[in-house]
Amino acid sequence: MYPKIVSLCLKMTILLLVTTGCFSCAKKSYIDVDYRLPSAADTLAGRTVFVETRDLRNDTEIFNKRAKNKFKYFTGLFALSLDMPDNQKAVLGAYELPMLFETALKQRLKKLGVGVTGAPSPSVPVFQIKINQFHINLVGQKWKADISYEASLSQDTQLVAREMVTGSAERLKVMGSGGAEKVIGDIFTEMINRLNIERLFQQAKL
Repeated sequence: MYPKIVSLCLKMTILLLVTTGCFSCAKKSYIDVDYRLPSAADTLAGRTVFVETRDLRNDTEIFNKRAKNKFKYFTGLFALSLDMPDNQKAVLGAYELPMLFETALKQRLKKLGVGVTGAPSPSVPVFQIKINQFHINLVGQKWKADISYEASLSQDTQLVAREMVTGSAERLKVMGSGGAEKVIGDIFTEMINRLNIERLFQQAKL
């Protein structure tokens, strides 16, 4: 009798864990974003900047109605991971949209050899990111993204170089929210890596 009771309790415990796990997945409050750095490295070694980000979006809604239904419990947080060689990942943290951009672009700067200070200084150029648009829409059987941002360099409060990155991308819809997250990560990677940081420094003569 005793073994039967233990077996029954074990089955109930497993069922509870499975049910809880499914419930948690259904109420996922964040979106996983995997970011892949481009291959260029150390081409701007010796430079140092202070990075700041401004969110200038007129429309702060990220998803259209259909896309929002895929992420009903989304709270505005993106869990950012850095794709590493050999299929490894480095988890960087959970961020709202402005810090998502800033953290990814800091990773790009660091790989290029640019030092990033934690506080502004009159002698250090400012690398500013202005987010103008970020929309992820589900239309038919495709995820569509419209993203626009500006990166600029300022020296002694004077703007010395800037570059706009504006683009649209689309991917075929795949099953499940995990598929949607992969699409969002692909599109985010494409738009962040489209910025030509080396040219920006050349224009600024820094």
